[in-house]
Amino acid sequence: MSQRTKIIAVSAIISIVFLLFFIIAIKPKFSQRADEKHFTTINEHLDEKRFTIIDGRLSEGEHLGNILAEHGIEFSKAYSITNALKKVFNVRQCNIGDRWELCLDSESNFIKFIYYDGPMNFYVVQTDTENSTYIASAHELESKRVIRGTKGEITSSLHESMTSLNVNPELVIQFAEIFASKIDFFTDCRAGDEFSILWNSYLDKKGAVLKDMNILAASYTRANDTYYAFYFRAPDGNDEYYDEKGESVEAAFLKAPLNYRRISSYFTRRRFHPILKRYRPHLGIDYAAPKGTPISSIGDGLVTAAGKRKDGLGIAIIVKHPNNHRSWYGHLSKIAKGVSRGSRVKKGQVIGYVGATGLATGPHLDFRLQNGKKFVNFLALKMPPSHPLPDKYMENFKVVKNMFMETIDNLKTGEITVFQDKMTDDM
Repeated sequence: MSQRTKIIAVSAIISIVFLLFFIIAIKPKFSQRADEKHFTTINEHLDEKRFTIIDGRLSEGEHLGNILAEHGIEFSKAYSITNALKKVFNVRQCNIGDRWELCLDSESNFIKFIYYDGPMNFYVVQTDTENSTYIASAHELESKRVIRGTKGEITSSLHESMTSLNVNPELVIQFAEIFASKIDFFTDCRAGDEFSILWNSYLDKKGAVLKDMNILAASYTRANDTYYAFYFRAPDGNDEYYDEKGESVEAAFLKAPLNYRRISSYFTRRRFHPILKRYRPHLGIDYAAPKGTPISSIGDGLVTAAGKRKDGLGIAIIVKHPNNHRSWYGHLSKIAKGVSRGSRVKKGQVIGYVGATGLATGPHLDFRLQNGKKFVNFLALKMPPSHPLPDKYMENFKVVKNMFMETIDNLKTGEITVFQDKMTDDM
């Protein structure tokens, strides 16, 4: 489907978006795409009849000095040019696919070299004829910040349905991550489900997209259920996505503590133990995975035990979480560096590695979750929210939420709508 862009110039929406930036102080989070035709090139400033313009993209294993040398620049000069560039740009941050341009005169002498670090920034090295050396400068493409959004219907997968509306694939990934605790888009996505999404973008002076940033608001509707997520940055600097009630959309726990091949044993009150040859409760989940597979803490917490145990779990870790939960990780091959009793760990932090220590027939993770004194079935657990919004910020959040809701109401199905405001017009 081709993209159609509609500019909304209603004063009420202008006021909404203008106020929005002051309330949540949105931060750029994602670097994105830009078509080649959207770059400002040195062709625009030089007479093409008198100069030769060579351009390309950085390939794997290529170095800037080699690129210059391949196009006739003497090694000593190429060395000086790259050294000049280093004064304004960390060349270790060069990425495969980054664009470059080289300008030579009619006799193939060096005039100028431009290196593009993503869609927004570029660096210029040119000849300083007075001092017979090279000077470098950093530049940023002229741009303005806007809010863009669209809504649509699931026709196949989430990815295909959203990218068919020209939504950046990285935003699709972020969308799925935001709702990961509510919806499994690999299994729960159905034709006819509906989605809405608002995000920040930078546009060039011609209106072309230079950079898409973070999602500001999103919704997903299936059957009779609608899930919302609103980005809110509190005055204390903490930023997160919350639902319409101010509850964090992020679950307190990961869905699984590792990337696993299969579940070899489920939570049960009666399982035949392959080593002990008798029935006994198995109050956890066995995740089969290769030895050495990283294991992550399912949530923020305090390590209360880390080491070899005598109860059959072998090398194990226990983490205490809020709301009287404890997570157990058994049969590890080793514990991650820096993790010990008394350590604070974060959700998703690697704390150990899969092994087969203790009573184990092969490499796997014996994972258990304890609530109070009782072990519970992790796979059947209704995930608690991560962090509810503090009451003192609730009124601020409601203002932001209502503005986002009103903006979403102005979206057109199948179209990308651009909301401009006074602030971004002046940028």
